Amino acid sequence: MPTNPVANIITLNQILKLMSDFSLAHPQLNDFGFGQTSDIGTSKQMDFAYMWATFENDSLFVISPNKSIIPELSFTLLFVDKINNQENVNNTNGENSNNGQEILSDMFLVAQDFVTEVVATWSQYGVSIIGDISAFPLQDETDDSCNGWGIRMTLRLKYVTCDIPI
Repeated sequence: MPTNPVANIITLNQILKLMSDFSLAHPQLNDFGFGQTSDIGTSKQMDFAYMWATFENDSLFVISPNKSIIPELSFTLLFVDKINNQENVNNTNGENSNNGQEILSDMFLVAQDFVTEVVATWSQYGVSIIGDISAFPLQDETDDSCNGWGIRMTLRLKYVTCDIPI
């Protein structure tokens, strides 16, 4: 992270490092990744539960009336865990027939923890959340068999005008 958060620009790599640090520190997460969702588990198997960051929506350069340019990065973040497909011990149908309901409950709270982390501590780096955050359930029927939550959020970054002549 920047040594002097007041004077430095924060980069995408630094944002991803903050996300990775969160996932390593959170007691319910075991892994972090960034890229297209089709990349999940392609170079190595992800350790469940994990957090994945990707871009789905456009990011922006917001030009203010005084001609300053403020970058905004729009992320989709996934918080998922592996479904334990075993005998239906609860004798029920749906998500409560395995650990799917527990995963949805737990990963929603992990996503909320992440939002709290951004709001509470990332402001020291000039990062803020723009608008509300949408959350959507992830109920996977692929061979990975995982459930969880995805959130869409836009981060506004501090930007100091570039001093390099072009």
